[in-house]
Amino acid sequence: MRKALAMSAALAAAMATAGCVIVVDDGNGDVKLRHDDRTQDGYVVLDRDGDYSRIGGNINLRGRLGGDLSLVAGDVEADRLNVGGDVSIAGGDIDYSGHVGGAASIAGGDIDWLADVDGELSLAAGSLNVSGDIGGPASLAAASLTSTADYTDGLNANGNRIHLAGSIAGDLRVVSVGEIRRRRDYDDSDGRVELAGTIRNGGDVCARSVVVTSTARISGTLRVWAESQPEIEAGAQAGDLVFVARNGRDCEDVDPVFD
Repeated sequence: MRKALAMSAALAAAMATAGCVIVVDDGNGDVKLRHDDRTQDGYVVLDRDGDYSRIGGNINLRGRLGGDLSLVAGDVEADRLNVGGDVSIAGGDIDYSGHVGGAASIAGGDIDWLADVDGELSLAAGSLNVSGDIGGPASLAAASLTSTADYTDGLNANGNRIHLAGSIAGDLRVVSVGEIRRRRDYDDSDGRVELAGTIRNGGDVCARSVVVTSTARISGTLRVWAESQPEIEAGAQAGDLVFVARNGRDCEDVDPVFD
């Protein structure tokens, strides 16, 4: 997860130089609250126009933040949290619901993202579930990735097992199992991409196997590189689907679009 590590390093550097107030855990899970913060049911409830940053420990947040949110923490739960600026989080398991007015850049173990994002969205995790309305370009990376979100400015998805429902407008690029080792034993679900939603502008998919489910509605040209012909279920609207045999090649070798 080199991308996740890079995101964590960049976040830590940004927090070290940012001009916002940083709250540091004392090692026992106790955090000194600002006078305008309060706690409720185990959550820190924010209601402020500035920025909020914290390093260390688990954190539960609710409320409203007018500026940027920056966290390097353990597990994070943001429940119906409305952030007017950008959100940057590096942590363990992360559950986030609410709204982000700027961009969001998140790296964690297991991530459940149930929030609308007006700007760019970048998520890197082991297991990733995504929903919400995403206004800017989105980049997702996870071993197991499930998305029911609506993307209006394109999606770049990388993972081992990928299920895409919801809707996608703009550029679509999907890679599942970028490298095929001849002696490796694969589970049937490894390298599988399932397309189950609305794809408005076609796109490019590189995988071991591709399934176009009965609920899929695809417009435009969808180019698929895989080890076998895509499975198209009855009722699916597959649009103009172009299949190219992958023949064991790495995704970056089959077409420049995957570089």
